[in-house]
Amino acid sequence: KTGDKSALKTCLNLVITGNPGTGKTTYARLIFKVLHAYGILPRDNFVEKNGLDLKGQYVGSTAPKVKKIIKEAMGGCLFLDEAYALSEGGNDGGDVYAQEAIRTLLTEIENNRTNLMVVFAGYKDKIGQLMRLDPGLDRRFPERLHLTNYSAAELAKIAKVVAEKKFNK
Repeated sequence: KTGDKSALKTCLNLVITGNPGTGKTTYARLIFKVLHAYGILPRDNFVEKNGLDLKGQYVGSTAPKVKKIIKEAMGGCLFLDEAYALSEGGNDGGDVYAQEAIRTLLTEIENNRTNLMVVFAGYKDKIGQLMRLDPGLDRRFPERLHLTNYSAAELAKIAKVVAEKKFNK
């Protein structure tokens, strides 16, 4: 029923992996629209960022940047495309900015778990590298979905539907 918060006993966060063009963003938007339609997420607010958008440019600038992005997405969904960009750089798979961004993100996710859905999206192997940076990520992103590539026949069907809609035929 609308506004029922019992669904929040489970984590809303999600990891979606797949190659470009497999529909990661579209799928995240659809899940978000359902959660919003049922009142689980109160705002019609889908904020799309890149993993690099969370990193600051100097020491101490990352946490405020992450908090600002979380505030922007509050009540809705924060979609982090190429989320693995957080794990790139540094010798151990993450630099000081990535570590600060992840720690701040984890704190903000935990503090706002009833009012925010966060989706990590990207390539499966690179997302795996990101998830290994902090054990808290696995706990806060327990749901995983891998989207496979479309076949040639499926792409032809999609093209036909789009063409028919566009050209009214």
